[in-house]
Amino acid sequence: MECKFEMKIWLLKRLLPRLIARSCESRIPRSGKRGEAVNCYVVAMDRNYEPYFLATAFDGNKLSGLKWDGRSYSEDLDLSLSELLHGQLSITHYYGLSEVTFSSIYDFAWHYFTRIIYLKIRLYRHIDASFQYFFNKKRLVTKRRMDLLAFMVEDQLVRTHKGIDLLSLMSKIYSMRMFLHPSREVQREKVRLYLESLVQSGELRKVNTEYVVEGKAIETLEKHEETEQRHTEAVKLQRKMFWLTFVAVTFAVVQAGVIKLPTIIDLSNTAP
Repeated sequence: MECKFEMKIWLLKRLLPRLIARSCESRIPRSGKRGEAVNCYVVAMDRNYEPYFLATAFDGNKLSGLKWDGRSYSEDLDLSLSELLHGQLSITHYYGLSEVTFSSIYDFAWHYFTRIIYLKIRLYRHIDASFQYFFNKKRLVTKRRMDLLAFMVEDQLVRTHKGIDLLSLMSKIYSMRMFLHPSREVQREKVRLYLESLVQSGELRKVNTEYVVEGKAIETLEKHEETEQRHTEAVKLQRKMFWLTFVAVTFAVVQAGVIKLPTIIDLSNTAP
């Protein structure tokens, strides 16, 4: 037990200075180039699974920081190394746009020295960048007006909140990769014009920045399906009429002797 205690104290003394030296600022960028450049730590401690302490400095023997007052970290507090053994120490590493939380100094030490979690992150980033590269090479295809309306009807049926904004809708249609596609702005404007068109014709209602499907949408879709079905049946009928006409004309031409078909079986010289 004493050996385990000494090992934990040794790890705390060795690693806490490195963590505190890279403490995060109060606001941590989580997007764009600034977010990608982030590399900082937040060292905190909970007690009874409730927030208790946020570290800001370490002098080798005690950890200084702020105590949770129920709403924010505001009260100055110093903790000795022995006191750190009686709480749930957590270390959060904001590594670029990734966020890794370690549940103990042992957990952090393992990944800090072996670099396993960071190798996984880099591998994931490489794979994700490859998928994004090929996605960017694809052309974003705009759904037709009725296809877009049908998608919104189906989507609204499974959502708890009726309205949906333009960007959320596009992320559902194309996935989140759409936001890094070079044609994202052009595609966004196309979808917006379709939505505004559906608002003007009464299938959608706009509430602030969200679009809500109205009852007229069902009627419009049913009429569209009936029209499409009649069109399909008309095309099939036209094809049948074409082939019937072709066969009739061919038969008439053959009967008139304009076209002579080769004799398959010649029975003219067969003896009676």
